[in-house]
Amino acid sequence: MSNPKVSVLLATYNAMPFLPAAVESVLQQSFRDFELILVDDGSTDDSAQYLASLSDERIKYIRQENAGLAAALNHGITHCRGQYIARMDGDDISLPQRLAEQVAFLDKNQDIGCVGTQTAPFGSARVGGDLKLPTTHDEIYQALWTGAHAIVHASVMMRSGLVREINGYWPFRLVAEDYDFFLRLGEITRFATIDRVLYHTRFHMASINGRGMLQMRRSVDYARDRAVRRREGLPEISFDDFISARTEASRWRRSIEAIDAYARSQYRASVAEFCGGRPFVGYSRLAWAAICAPSLTVKRVFRLLRPASRC
Repeated sequence: MSNPKVSVLLATYNAMPFLPAAVESVLQQSFRDFELILVDDGSTDDSAQYLASLSDERIKYIRQENAGLAAALNHGITHCRGQYIARMDGDDISLPQRLAEQVAFLDKNQDIGCVGTQTAPFGSARVGGDLKLPTTHDEIYQALWTGAHAIVHASVMMRSGLVREINGYWPFRLVAEDYDFFLRLGEITRFATIDRVLYHTRFHMASINGRGMLQMRRSVDYARDRAVRRREGLPEISFDDFISARTEASRWRRSIEAIDAYARSQYRASVAEFCGGRPFVGYSRLAWAAICAPSLTVKRVFRLLRPASRC
């Protein structure tokens, strides 16, 4: 049996009841030469039963003990046979032309090693406006260095040889594995984003809170610190040592960090409320985010105000 052109890599943990729609969005792609690698990271909901019931010959199902997203992705990569690896999350939707357009783009642009797509948030009631992310390598890589939202991890398609060249994802059980991964990938190749919405990212309240966002931002900053140390030839430090150094910073800096994380979580919550059909609550959360961090919120507000469609 010949290898498929694309390996779609979906790692999941407790993604029911959204997982079936995510899987079907891959199986219904217009591009057909793919395999779907499903890695269940020790889910405790009904994910295992659902995934085990799938009989499509393009699917390979793997179940592991819970070890975190990075470990699940690294496990999945060992089973990917395609020339390209496309990421997918268990609660999102790939639009039907996604794989076809990304394959055509990478086939045509040999200097690009990783291509994402423009993405729109969605919920139970509506699809929001697209995120208007940067599209060129220089814009994307510069945004990654500053810790900004530069490219949607679950929307990307990558050359599998490059993924293996950098040894996949970091070995830590931390969030922000995508920032570290992209910063390392950008050291050996170039990025692009197709300037069309081909992926929908689900926003819901279950995974949004200030403490989680603070952990996320600290992990992003740790990924950036690792990149700086690689560039300057300095030894790496552990995450615990990195956090200890930050904890010794002034009380004012720690307060600013906490407020920033809280504002980001409120912004994400507002998007979830809008997409869930609760605009008045969404505007209230958005206003509170703006009060906490005006400059952070203003540049994102227009995404929510652009015309959007119902789900």
